[in-house]
Amino acid sequence: MAQSRGFKKFMAMAYGLGASIVIIGALFKIIHFEIGPLTGNVMLTIGLVTEAIIFALSAFEPVDNDLDWSLVYPELAGGMATTKKKEQPKDAEGLLSQKLDNLLKDAKIDGELMASLGNSIKNFEGAAKGIAPTVDSIAATKKYGEELSLAAAQMESLNGL
Repeated sequence: MAQSRGFKKFMAMAYGLGASIVIIGALFKIIHFEIGPLTGNVMLTIGLVTEAIIFALSAFEPVDNDLDWSLVYPELAGGMATTKKKEQPKDAEGLLSQKLDNLLKDAKIDGELMASLGNSIKNFEGAAKGIAPTVDSIAATKKYGEELSLAAAQMESLNGL
C-alpha cells in the first residue's frame, strides 16, 4: 500500500512536470523564442516524449480496489434490492389517495369550501360580464370626444376663412 501511494505520488508529479514542459515548448514555438539550442521544436519534442514515457509507465500503475457501496447502501448488496416489498399499482393508488385525503383534511379543505370557491368563481364571471357594457360605453365616449375635437378644429378653420 505504501509503495502504491509512493508510485501514485511520483506519477502525479511526473504528469505535472511533463505537461509543464509541453506547455513551455508550445509557448516557445508560438512566440518563436530560442535559448541557445532550446527552440520551440526541441522543447515540444522533449515534452511530448516525456508525456509518452509517463503514459507508458501509467499502464503499470496499480488499480485501486472498488469501494463496497453496499456498506453504505445495503439495498445494493448482491445487485438486487433487499427487504423492500414491491407494491402493487392498486396499493400505490390507494396509499396516494389516502395521503391526498389526509392532506386535504389537515388543510381543512372540504366539499363546502370547494362549493364556496365554485360559487365565487361564478359570481366573478357574472361581474365580469356586467362590466362589458361599461367598457363599450367608455370606448364610445372616447370616440365621441375625438370626433367632437375634430369637428371643433374644422369649425375653427371655417371661421378663419
